[in-house]
Amino acid sequence: MPRRYTDWSRISRIGDLRVGDRVTVVAAVISSEVTRRGRRVVFAAALEDDSGAVFARWFNQPYLKNVLRKGVRAVVSGEVRFDRYARRIEFVNPSFEVLSDEEATELVHAGRIVPEYSQIGRLSGRRIRRFVKTALDRFRDDLVDPLPARVLERRDLPGLREAMGDVHFPRTLEQAKRARGRLAYEEFFLFQVIVGLRRLAAGRESGAIAFDWDEREHERFLASLPYELTSAQKRVIEELRSDMTRPRSMNRLLQGDVGSGKTVVAAAALHQAVSNGYQAALMAPTEILAEQHMGNVEALLAPLGDRVFLLRGGMRAADRERTLEALRDGEAQVVVGTHALIQPDSEFAKLGLIVVDEQHRFGVEQRAALRSKGAAPDVLVMTATPIPRTLSLTVYGDLDVSVLDELPPGRSPVRTAVRDEAGRERLYRFLASEMGKGHQVFVVYPLVEDSDKVELSAATEMYEKLRTRVFPGFGLGLVHGRMSPEQKDDVMARFQGGEIDLLVSTTVVEVGVDVPNATVMVVEHAERFGLAQLHQLRGRVGRGSTRSYCVLMVGGGASEEARERIQILADTNDGFEIAEKDLELRGPGEFLGVRQHGLPRFAVADLGHDSRLLVKAREDAFGFLDRDPDLAGEEGRLVRDAIRRRFRDRAGFVDVG
Repeated sequence: MPRRYTDWSRISRIGDLRVGDRVTVVAAVISSEVTRRGRRVVFAAALEDDSGAVFARWFNQPYLKNVLRKGVRAVVSGEVRFDRYARRIEFVNPSFEVLSDEEATELVHAGRIVPEYSQIGRLSGRRIRRFVKTALDRFRDDLVDPLPARVLERRDLPGLREAMGDVHFPRTLEQAKRARGRLAYEEFFLFQVIVGLRRLAAGRESGAIAFDWDEREHERFLASLPYELTSAQKRVIEELRSDMTRPRSMNRLLQGDVGSGKTVVAAAALHQAVSNGYQAALMAPTEILAEQHMGNVEALLAPLGDRVFLLRGGMRAADRERTLEALRDGEAQVVVGTHALIQPDSEFAKLGLIVVDEQHRFGVEQRAALRSKGAAPDVLVMTATPIPRTLSLTVYGDLDVSVLDELPPGRSPVRTAVRDEAGRERLYRFLASEMGKGHQVFVVYPLVEDSDKVELSAATEMYEKLRTRVFPGFGLGLVHGRMSPEQKDDVMARFQGGEIDLLVSTTVVEVGVDVPNATVMVVEHAERFGLAQLHQLRGRVGRGSTRSYCVLMVGGGASEEARERIQILADTNDGFEIAEKDLELRGPGEFLGVRQHGLPRFAVADLGHDSRLLVKAREDAFGFLDRDPDLAGEEGRLVRDAIRRRFRDRAGFVDVG
């Protein structure tokens, strides 16, 4: 697709040109020459129409002497400049198009709204433009439109042939915008058909479990809790009960901001699976988070008699084999683990429920691998990263969605402030005051070691400075991604146990670390983080009843735009509002961090700006599947063929054959 358009459609007479105008002239070449200026080769041509003459220069393109020869008529487009040395107006490196003798050539590079393409290898944007024009001229009539006729009519969309012509060579910018919207809609429609097929496949799955929700066991579970559930937690548990008791596999996404109580909700479902004689698994993305989940789930379920086991990569061989045996013979009723759960040697006796935490850290393939360990088990995926609706409809579009939009009683919002170097001494006095009260502090840095390319304070260097010069009377610890799992676990255990007052860390603390006594989160060089990531870091504090704080330190080189972006965090604690802003600012690929998480690769559509199109396309795609769920009709076959071509890397998760 063109990355932008340049409007060269304004035709001017040479005699009317003014410096600064961006115009097109139709003129004859009256003279030309190639000269050298130092290392640069300059081709210059004098152009003339019936109103006057103007010069044009091109750098390092001597071959143009064979193209723009004397007597040739051409359309030339560019910005009018003033040559101070020659005291004349001129064009510098303008776009141009040579006219044929009949002047019937359809202009491609000048004299019109010109599409601009990114260079690919040695292929210049100009050559790509010519290739695109040739391809359209030869093959546009062979294009088959995959969108159903009633959809085109309902949404007043141009046909594919018209849209392809208009997006590449529009007569007006409005025409280009309409054509691009149609092509974006088509991508969304086809992908939402995939999403709809996934949902249909889940509903048809054989062997799905219809759990018998045991109200007495649920009452036992509630009675064992030292607190009352929030209304949001009760609502979501009811949604889980409805899913689990139906004879189709549950496929649900649970979104909840940090501290909203997702683990307790999941534990209610885990206990019901066990009460029905099934095993349940909870998969977490890191060993630290798996260990923490193990502690929390065991505390919730062991008093009820449920046997909870841990399976992770860093276990001793004997402990690992003991857990694997317990999985195989059914002794392990609930297992909490990492990627170790999807390894070939992990076999379940009777897996009925899967809970995946921080789903955005896993791929669709990994979720499917865990599901294959049982016969159509129910699946609940959880995330504390609020997901904008646009992304939710794509990455998780095959899932039903539950939202925990209420914090438990006693938890107050974290106070957030944006500071720079001028406020550092004051910050250190504040941290000393908090630690003096017996509270704990996180200080997060974006790098482990200094880099020549970016002037950031490394976590290791600053740890030594803080330990020896700033806070010598307190206990400090350091944890970063290059430490072994055993080293990280040891430091985190000491921090959680209160032995460490201030933890210097990289973003390994972003997810899951629960230290209720921590009241301050300091993020250095906050401009280097995305908003959603900063919101996650902020969620590491405020987990107790004490007032908590987040201080976002901005580096001296941060742009005004970066400072405005970070200010969004200080203005709101609403994770979903922050996520929407983050998606808009950074785009979906950056928002999710990496691309293997099930995010489709759209050539035209933009998830950050085309959300309204996506909602319409989803409605139309699901309506189309209601009429032709097997894609067996003529239009269904066209849709299926288009999906195969367009989403080869993603369509494999459903049978589009």
